[in-house]
Amino acid sequence: MPNATMKKLIGVGNRGDRKQLLKSLTKLGCVEVTECNYDALERSQINDSEYDEITLKLARLDFAKEFIKEQKVVINSLIKKKVFDIKLEKPNLLEQKPEIDYEDFCNCKDWEYQVFDKISALEQMKSELVENKSKLSKAKNLLAQVSVYKDLNCKFTDFCGTKHSEAILGQIPKSKAEQANEIENSFPDSVIEIFGDGQFVAIAVLCLRESSEEILSKLADLEFVQNNLNINEIPRVKISDLEIEIKQLEFEINHIAEVVAKDYITNEFDSKCKLLQDFYNVEMQKLQTQKLMVETKSSFMFESWYPVSCEETIVKSLEDSPLALYFYTREPLEEEVPPTYTMNNGLVTSYESVTNMFSVPNYKEIDPNPFVTFFFILFFGVMISDAGYGLLMALGAGIMLAIKKPRKHEMSLVKIIFAGGISTIFWGILFGGYFGIDADVINGWFGLPAGTKSWYWFSPLQTPTMMLALSLGLGIFQMLVGMAINAYSLFKNKKPFDAIFGVFSWYVLLLGLGLFAMEGFLFKGNIAMKYTGIAMLAVGLLGLMVAGGLHKKGVKIVSGAFGNLYSIINFFSDLLSYTRLFGLGLATGVIAMVFNQIAMVMIQILPIVGYLVAIFLLLVGHLFNIAINTLGAYVHNSRLQFVEFFGKFYEGGGRLFVPLGSSMKNYNFTLEPALDTKSKNKKAVKK
Repeated sequence: MPNATMKKLIGVGNRGDRKQLLKSLTKLGCVEVTECNYDALERSQINDSEYDEITLKLARLDFAKEFIKEQKVVINSLIKKKVFDIKLEKPNLLEQKPEIDYEDFCNCKDWEYQVFDKISALEQMKSELVENKSKLSKAKNLLAQVSVYKDLNCKFTDFCGTKHSEAILGQIPKSKAEQANEIENSFPDSVIEIFGDGQFVAIAVLCLRESSEEILSKLADLEFVQNNLNINEIPRVKISDLEIEIKQLEFEINHIAEVVAKDYITNEFDSKCKLLQDFYNVEMQKLQTQKLMVETKSSFMFESWYPVSCEETIVKSLEDSPLALYFYTREPLEEEVPPTYTMNNGLVTSYESVTNMFSVPNYKEIDPNPFVTFFFILFFGVMISDAGYGLLMALGAGIMLAIKKPRKHEMSLVKIIFAGGISTIFWGILFGGYFGIDADVINGWFGLPAGTKSWYWFSPLQTPTMMLALSLGLGIFQMLVGMAINAYSLFKNKKPFDAIFGVFSWYVLLLGLGLFAMEGFLFKGNIAMKYTGIAMLAVGLLGLMVAGGLHKKGVKIVSGAFGNLYSIINFFSDLLSYTRLFGLGLATGVIAMVFNQIAMVMIQILPIVGYLVAIFLLLVGHLFNIAINTLGAYVHNSRLQFVEFFGKFYEGGGRLFVPLGSSMKNYNFTLEPALDTKSKNKKAVKK
């Protein structure tokens, strides 16, 4: 399917009307202002203070969002501990993006002060929280240090020596206490006392001043840490004071969480914050757009792109506008590359994320997304190849789509898994794959002889060569489709000889190769088939040689002609990549079968308990198998699209169409714009 046809809108107006014009274009939702390059005119400048104001407000809104998110974790923990009894408002999982009238959207500035006043309170709470957490950490650290000396019956400052004696106070690991007592025996004039029962114990030493250095040296060998606490209180009194301080700090911290829970974790406050975020994101987008324009002292000029389907609406809106604006529209010039807007609906839209990981489609080339969707779904099922797994995937994704209704990016992934699950069910039925249970085991359940295939096509594990042939056949099919798309593009771009010699030669060559192979393996002695195949091979090779030298001159014609034959090697190299289908399809079945066999062994060797172990292994094993092979199917599937398929026709290098108003993340306008970039509505909306 081609991309949406784009046209250019160019306009000139009074500088005083510029903001109103941007507002009108935002409301339409289908115009992307692009850079205007006129050396004779100056680039439009923006108001730095306005930019700083918007940046600050967005930062404050982001802060509120993150702070409340952090506090939710604390609040839920406190609720579980029954520190306080609060019921939080639950978000509505069924709600899609709320809609809002455009005028109401713009009028949110009338009440924004209420939100920012509450955010100011949050900022104060954050400051207090940081301070209290710092105090709490210091208090807990000090408590841990003082607690070692809880049995000391004097103040730390009173424990000191005299002119001829030294008082040493510190702590050692409890395991070293006995060794410390032995030091006293070595120094008869010293007294050593050890007290405490924790991991670390306090040690007090009274000794002659001349012996202190030697005693400290021996204590150092025992991991001694000297006390440096300058506290003018008895330890147990200080401990009591610290415990009270810690409780008070914890109360104040929890109180902040309680206030946040009661006043901020509400759907109303959340909705208002999200609306303001959208509003200021749009304002920032309009401000950035302004820099793309050029201006004089009294006027401005802009250039923009829009889809042709919206032309009537755009023109009527600007003509009816009271703005002093001159504008005209035109087709893109040859050297211009408009932005890309893909005209896809439903399921195909979900696979745009896959294509865009490689590159956004170029405006002038065919949209690959419908083809990517078809082959991605097709290959996904082959790679997993188990109907039981497919059913679980489809059910899980289907429930999420029906009940939770995830947001845009999540929605795409869930749709991909849902479609992949349906494809997996289809291929799983053809392969007779149900949670890794061997087809002959299932035959036995229904009293059918081993090898009966009346209910399935073939088993990849029993006939791997068939699976390999299927994988290569699907690979050839996809590459031929890619070549056909390339031929279409070449004809469209008025390059018929490139299409005939560079693409159709491949079809002739491959058909000739097929006839030659069929004669050798299936229709031996069929001379007509044999020589027809040889003739087509020769014609195909000659066509590829012509294609290689088609745009060359002189000696380069010969080198290009023979050099193009190298593409045959590349073709078969790409074809081998499709053995990924074969490998992953077998791997899923093998891993599932292994878990089933382990479970059976558990049942045989462990009476009664074995059944519980088997159930656990089956649940964990099969869920793991689904998860790891779903990831593998996504990654390897993407690679087949990017390298083997896109390599035949796709250039990419485009950029997405980003109209004014597209920066909204949380809301949609009730007034349907000319182009709804969220729902992919392609119809022009008439006022």
